[in-house]
Amino acid sequence: MQAETRLTAGRRPVPEGAVPAGSGRRILLVCPQAPSPPDGGFDLRVYHLACQLAERHRVTLLAYGSPDDRRDWDGLARTLEGVHWVPPPAERAARDRRRLASLSRRARQLASLVRRSSFHLNVLRSDAMQAAIDGLVSTAAFDVIQVESSGMMCFEYRGDAPVVLDEHNIEYDLLRKVADVERSPLRRLFGRLDAAKALREERRAWTTVDGCVTTSAVDEAVIRRTCPSVPTTVVPNAVDTDHFTPGTLPVDEESVVFVGRLDYRPNVDAVTWFALDVLPRVRRVRPSAVLTVVGDGAPPSLQRLAGPGVVLTGRVEDVRPFVQRAGVVVAPLRAGGGTRLKVLEALAMAKPLVSTTVGAEGIAVVGGTHLLLADDPAEMADRVLSLMADRALRERIGAAGRALVVERYGWTSAAARLEAFHGELLAGAVARG
Repeated sequence: MQAETRLTAGRRPVPEGAVPAGSGRRILLVCPQAPSPPDGGFDLRVYHLACQLAERHRVTLLAYGSPDDRRDWDGLARTLEGVHWVPPPAERAARDRRRLASLSRRARQLASLVRRSSFHLNVLRSDAMQAAIDGLVSTAAFDVIQVESSGMMCFEYRGDAPVVLDEHNIEYDLLRKVADVERSPLRRLFGRLDAAKALREERRAWTTVDGCVTTSAVDEAVIRRTCPSVPTTVVPNAVDTDHFTPGTLPVDEESVVFVGRLDYRPNVDAVTWFALDVLPRVRRVRPSAVLTVVGDGAPPSLQRLAGPGVVLTGRVEDVRPFVQRAGVVVAPLRAGGGTRLKVLEALAMAKPLVSTTVGAEGIAVVGGTHLLLADDPAEMADRVLSLMADRALRERIGAAGRALVVERYGWTSAAARLEAFHGELLAGAVARG
């Protein structure tokens, strides 16, 4: 009864004049947070796919959140059939006055070392969310339950509806890669231990769902090697090519721009590596070159890098003006999973891009045609400098990148692939039944 009351309290009423939901399948999306406004790659993927699905199906969202968390609950309620929220685990812990609420993230990570479960894939666990899942599944005849990330697989999904896991990243692989590039030996040790635990948990998750979705063939291959009997498909990340378009603002050849959330460890490593190991080489040739880092959540380690040659903008309402003015956009990631929406957005805006191989992984780009690739500091500095010095090269690379994205990376086609996969799983369930 408590869960039912909480679920009702967390229901956002559909505002008057809301767009009618589709009449097709009933789909439940279970997500770590409300994906609107979409201010990061994870949110962008969930938001655009949910909106596409809602045009033809009856989509319900269940996520952590609260009415005053600055998420666009009302906007989601105008688009989706149902929107439900559950207080985040930290809020629940604080309200219950548990000792865990007084511990810092670092202390909780240290405490996790003595547990068999990983820190990363269990930080979202809460009794309230499990009760909300049970309540929705028992009262609504969902055709499909889609779980957004393996971090939300710490719950049980009971009932007959096929459960689909959208693996935005292969989390254990991401944790391992991040650990490998950590500068701190303690961080490196913790990351490797947590990755080993997450590997066991993620493999178990793949065997309990009816199908897995990945953003790239590289990630799909990881699941197939481990669990060959689990149905999989690739639903690539995409970009709104009507929103991200080539601009008319004047270009500053000396401006190097990175876009990304700075509370995400691979982005922190990317900016740190570029600022310390690549940018000094660029500035020896182009002393006026400036790295502008566009994103919210910079930790103290990045804030200390701000100064001559490095600008941190903090949160901005629109990243496009910064990208439009850039002489070069960079994606110097050394760790990561899935595919990077920041790369697709830069390509869609016809910007010359320099990326590591990891940064461009999973996207059908060709180095030298759609972007320039470099994996060591000297090589990346040379690539940036070559674009700064050659306007024709910048225009050629930018035009090819834009053409690729328009042809292959739209949200409509991505959602169509997801719908088809749902249909395949439902047809298989009927055949087995």
